[in-house]
Amino acid sequence: MDSMHAYINQISAVGDQFGPIVVKAIILLVLVLFVSIFLGRLLANFLMRMGLPERRAAMSVTALHLLVLFVGALVVLNLLGFPGVLLFRTIVVILMLLLATYIIAKPYIPRLPFKKGDTVGIDGKVGNVEAISIMYTQLRTFDGKTIFIPIHRVMNNQVVNFSSKPSRRVDVDFFIPYDQELAKVKAAVMAVLKDDERVLEKPAPKVVVARFSPNYREMQARFWVARKHAIVGKWAINELIDDKLTAEGIKMAAPRLALVKDQEEQA
Repeated sequence: MDSMHAYINQISAVGDQFGPIVVKAIILLVLVLFVSIFLGRLLANFLMRMGLPERRAAMSVTALHLLVLFVGALVVLNLLGFPGVLLFRTIVVILMLLLATYIIAKPYIPRLPFKKGDTVGIDGKVGNVEAISIMYTQLRTFDGKTIFIPIHRVMNNQVVNFSSKPSRRVDVDFFIPYDQELAKVKAAVMAVLKDDERVLEKPAPKVVVARFSPNYREMQARFWVARKHAIVGKWAINELIDDKLTAEGIKMAAPRLALVKDQEEQA
């Protein structure tokens, strides 16, 4: 019984000695967490207003959080009795080792070929990336649907990132009968492409004969536009080409299956 009282007295003595310090350390740690969150929000809003991309702003906020938590951890551990200088040196060495490990291992770490906000095609589904987690990728399709694709399907299927380059090539197909003058057709379509400000000068636009069919030429207008005009811009230029060919008196053909009777049957 005496040993039990002695044990309880020892615990009480330790509590009396370190209890206030632990309480102060916990309060300080909580304050540091709130300060880091508050400063992170301020920094994120500031960087976004300055035009910094969302991904880089998020990385800057993460770096700020780590810095504030690092300083707070040093202060808290110092309150608990750890030597400040030794603790600082130890943490710096650990951080340097982690950084070196990350730099060496970075080329071998699998990464997703897209980020939040990109327009991608995954497993036949096309949309804007709204969220990325370790479980799934959330896509918002152009017709307003929300699709959740498991991350293993993202890693094991073909992924097309339509936002990785600033410009896109657009192909407009149209069909011209053989009785229409080819040079006139190419000149009319080229005039539309050169007059439209959405069409980039480089690479230069082209109007080509893609292939020959029995009753018409399969032609194609190839040109480059800024990424934002890849879809809507194509629709608008389709209409402009149609109006231009109509104004020039150039007839277009429709792809169709032609049934031709054998000459002996006709006889």
